[in-house]
Amino acid sequence: MADQSTGNRHSRTGSLTRRRFVQATGVAGMASIAGCYGDSGSDAVVISGNQNLAQNLDVQAFYDAGVSEEIDIEITAGPEDTDSRSEAFVSTLDAEQSSPDIMMMDNGWTIPFISRGDIVNLEAEMDSSFIEEVKSDSFDMLVQTASNPETGDMWALPFFPDYPTMQYRKDLFRDAGYTDSDFDTWATDPPSWEEWSAAVAEVHANSDVDYGYVWQADSYAGLACCSFSELMSTYGGAYFGGTDTLFGPVGDRPVTVEDEAVIESINVARDMVYGDGESSQDITQCAPEEVFGWSEPDTDGAFVGDSNAVAMRNWTYTIGMAEGDEQFTDGEELGVMPMPYGRAESEVDAEGLGGTVAAQGGWLLGVNPHTNDMAETLEVLRAVHSEEVQAAVLDGPGFLPHQPDLVESLAGDHPAFGDYSETLAIAGDSAVSRPVTPVWPQQSQQVHQEVNDAFQGNKTPSEAMGDLSTSLSELEDL
Repeated sequence: MADQSTGNRHSRTGSLTRRRFVQATGVAGMASIAGCYGDSGSDAVVISGNQNLAQNLDVQAFYDAGVSEEIDIEITAGPEDTDSRSEAFVSTLDAEQSSPDIMMMDNGWTIPFISRGDIVNLEAEMDSSFIEEVKSDSFDMLVQTASNPETGDMWALPFFPDYPTMQYRKDLFRDAGYTDSDFDTWATDPPSWEEWSAAVAEVHANSDVDYGYVWQADSYAGLACCSFSELMSTYGGAYFGGTDTLFGPVGDRPVTVEDEAVIESINVARDMVYGDGESSQDITQCAPEEVFGWSEPDTDGAFVGDSNAVAMRNWTYTIGMAEGDEQFTDGEELGVMPMPYGRAESEVDAEGLGGTVAAQGGWLLGVNPHTNDMAETLEVLRAVHSEEVQAAVLDGPGFLPHQPDLVESLAGDHPAFGDYSETLAIAGDSAVSRPVTPVWPQQSQQVHQEVNDAFQGNKTPSEAMGDLSTSLSELEDL
């Protein structure tokens, strides 16, 4: 997903000297064409992040974590769009430019950089005890998307995760007879899609808002990587067999989109919109047909901006939006829970699937092999795993820690996330990545086109998944 920011910010650390913090607040000073950074001419260790990071991360935290005060740290803002960022890094690395030294990389496309050997193998450059500490402390899926799928070596450092939750209007649920007991239960033990669809439909019928459950089901990359992938996973479905084959080997893994669980998840989505009873479960109509043409900005506007929906599936940044000073000010009350489950984990065979599942988003940090000072660069990178830096990343830009235990302990004091820290830790632990490989960009396009066609009835689910199986298999064999 594209970079997002969350609501109110506050900082724990003090003012910075110019020597310590050379910070770019936009893309000024960089090439205007995505794909060409150019060397900065600076002796600092340069971290290429996004605008939010460049403007709001207090790098005093790096020094508090033990980075030598002789090392200057510069944060620059690269392209905001994730695809443009990837293209920029390809150009930078192909040209063997020394800057940026550290690159903020989408977990959805880092593995191809690793497979090509474009970034530094951290296990070859950093001590094994630190590497093992990072692997054991961090969200597992972030570590997997930072690692070579063939060797297991970690080539990038987890930076911050992102994943969706189910957000809902407690005030509307209260009006329909639901209580704090229900909300407290859902915060750690979400209902099934059967139960949730019925509850949302009941609340919607009792309210004056236009929409029930809003989510993102347009034919775009987010449908393939995220909203459909997680819905399918809650039923035990997968594109390529299960979690053990997410990252390959390409051409030597099963294509499983015609499996019953995948067809069922399409029928569940259709039942939530049309209520025709196509799935084997008792799914209640609760979502508008518009969702089949909606992405994140549309749902943000309906649920947060206009306060005109009962519930929404969305990323963590919308929690900050809803908790902001100018949002939800007329008695609206936000509830947050992990995503509903399709089938209990014990009822499905696919490895690591079933139960509540969230799509894994988030960002990693890769090291430029052409850096002018590898030792200083790695010293700065090492500090990212400290509590001091993770706290600063949370308090400034508003990104969650990459360590599950710190999500609860640090986010518990955060103005936007504090009430939901336990829920966020559970949701993060349930996250499953998209099947990232060098061929996934082409496969993703095929997935979202066929799934959206099936959603809208342009094809039957069986027809769409049969066509998808053929195209995915052909791409696997290229």
